[in-house]
Amino acid sequence: MRHILILLYVMCASTCAWSQCEESLKAAEKTFGTNFIAEPYFIQGMMGQGDSLSFESLWLANNTYRIATSAVDKQRINISVFDQNNNILFKGSEFNYPSDWDFFVEKSMEVRCVIRCPMPEPVCVTVLTGFKK
Repeated sequence: MRHILILLYVMCASTCAWSQCEESLKAAEKTFGTNFIAEPYFIQGMMGQGDSLSFESLWLANNTYRIATSAVDKQRINISVFDQNNNILFKGSEFNYPSDWDFFVEKSMEVRCVIRCPMPEPVCVTVLTGFKK
C-alpha cells in the first residue's frame, strides 16, 4: 500500500510540474507578439531560491533582440546580460525585475545571459530569445 501511495504522489507531482512548465512556455511566448521572431530553442526548468541558469548567444550588429521570461507579476526573475569581456550590460534587479527586455545591438557580440530565481518556492521558468522582424 505504501508503494502505491508513493507512486501516486510521484505521478501527481510530475504531472503538476509538467503542466506548470507548459503554462510557463505559453506565458513567455505571449511577450513576443508579432514583432519578434523567437529563436528555435528555449531554456526551461524548475527553479527555486538561489538557482540560476545561463546560456550564451551571438547577437549580430544592427538588430534588436528580446529576452523574455515566463515571470508573472509576483515572480521576480532576475535577468543579467554580460558581454564577451564579462562587462554587465543589463541587470534586471535594477529595473524592478522585468519579465522581458529589448536590446539594440550596434556591433556584433557574444553575450552571456544569466537567469536567477530569488523566489523561495520552486517555479517553472521559461526563457526565450529572439530578434525583431
